[in-house]
Amino acid sequence: MSTETSPRAHPRAAAIETATGASLQSWVERIDGADGRVLDHAAIARLLPERWDITEWWAQGVTVAYEQIIGRRVVGQSSAGDFAASASRTVVGDMDRVRDAWDAFLTPRRREELGLQEPSLTATDTWRYWRAAVADGSRLSVSITVKDHRDGSARSTVGIEHKGIGTTAGRDAWKDTWKAVLTDFAAAIAEKEHP
Repeated sequence: MSTETSPRAHPRAAAIETATGASLQSWVERIDGADGRVLDHAAIARLLPERWDITEWWAQGVTVAYEQIIGRRVVGQSSAGDFAASASRTVVGDMDRVRDAWDAFLTPRRREELGLQEPSLTATDTWRYWRAAVADGSRLSVSITVKDHRDGSARSTVGIEHKGIGTTAGRDAWKDTWKAVLTDFAAAIAEKEHP
């Protein structure tokens, strides 16, 4: 277990106090008083709205902050103990065009270099998805949605979420990798628009 940290030093302390009307220190004391140190994440998150006036959304946020404060997890770590890396970029094109361009950009050779398995492509009315398992057991999900129209052209946001990463160092490395991949992808899209 990591060393405990001060509730006042937590990056979400002010937001939690504004949203819930109670300081993070107060939440720590309440949860400790309810035997929170022996409860798991789900039990704490259920307990908060049952016992105090807090929404389920903020109960999750308070529970995560509590677990970070008592050293059960570090900032950025999921309740399962793993980490996630994310990155996003806005590019020119509608959702279908951008997802097709992304799929073409991530050639079999690029996927092999990144350790990505064969992708699956799915869609809803407002999203396009490109998902792939990663050789290290983690999972990649790329979501694409329309952002806006500028100068008569649709623009879409490409969001990458890479979950199941084992360490903070791995998270940081993947985050840097995905930022670089998105930069290269945006350049490839721009080149097609203005050769």
